Amino acid sequence: MKYIKILLILGVIVSLTFSGCVMHEKKLPAIEVCFDHYIAGNKHILKIEYAKATLISKNKAPTLYPWYNTPMTGIILYAYDMSGVKSMKELGLRVTPSTYLPLTKQGKIIAYIGFKSPKSVPKKGDRMLVVIQVLKDGRELAEAHTNIVWDINWSY
Repeated sequence: MKYIKILLILGVIVSLTFSGCVMHEKKLPAIEVCFDHYIAGNKHILKIEYAKATLISKNKAPTLYPWYNTPMTGIILYAYDMSGVKSMKELGLRVTPSTYLPLTKQGKIIAYIGFKSPKSVPKKGDRMLVVIQVLKDGRELAEAHTNIVWDINWSY
């Protein structure tokens, strides 16, 4: 009888823990980019299939690199917020952190570009320029870009 009471108490504690404490994960805003990267001979070939605004779980969030600290050999993805940009100087202030992939990664690739803070997330209707570069020792071997319109309302 004593063991049954202990098991009942444990069962109640476990059920309360899982029913009351399981929280829905907050999704993070990101740009999803699907692209092909192949090496033919010594030439790197990039082709963007699509780029779109999306919400992702934390476990899909990329490691973010500030533009000045991005590895200079690899596949680098980033985006510019083009809304209201009037000069190249202003454009440089509106760049996302970079996402890095190894140079050897080939085939169809899906990667995510994140934002450095909730304040830097675009507003619905903002235009973004998505850029992918293949760099080796800081030298550009290939580049592709596309435009998207941010179509998600997101708040922190």
